[in-house]
Amino acid sequence: MRDTDFKMPFNLDKFVASPSVEELDSLKKSDIVKVAKHYGIEFQPLMRKDEIKRYVLEYLVDESILPSTVLETVITVPTDNTFELKRLEMEMNKEIRLKEMEREREREEREREERERERKEREMQMQREKRQENINLG
Repeated sequence: MRDTDFKMPFNLDKFVASPSVEELDSLKKSDIVKVAKHYGIEFQPLMRKDEIKRYVLEYLVDESILPSTVLETVITVPTDNTFELKRLEMEMNKEIRLKEMEREREREEREREERERERKEREMQMQREKRQENINLG
């Protein structure tokens, strides 16, 4: 194991004494949660790591602990996720519409086949009645 492979455990006191975006970026979700709890930042436990990290950064900027310029790079990340989610949602909606159209086409085809079957039945019934009529007249 090289020295670069070994990562020091997270030290909350050290981070609080000298917070940085770089260190925050390197933290695991559990460590970011510790930072958020230390500062009393409210968040939902099921939130993604990026979301909690953004809350922490916004708090640190609001409290003038970090410069506001750090938000410019971080805020764009969730936007990318938002676009990806929107793209996936649109793709899913397209699939749903295609399935609905396919079901509608199948329903119309079944109805057409049913009408055709009924028409043939009526024709056959009329032919039977004509034959019966011819037998009765003959």
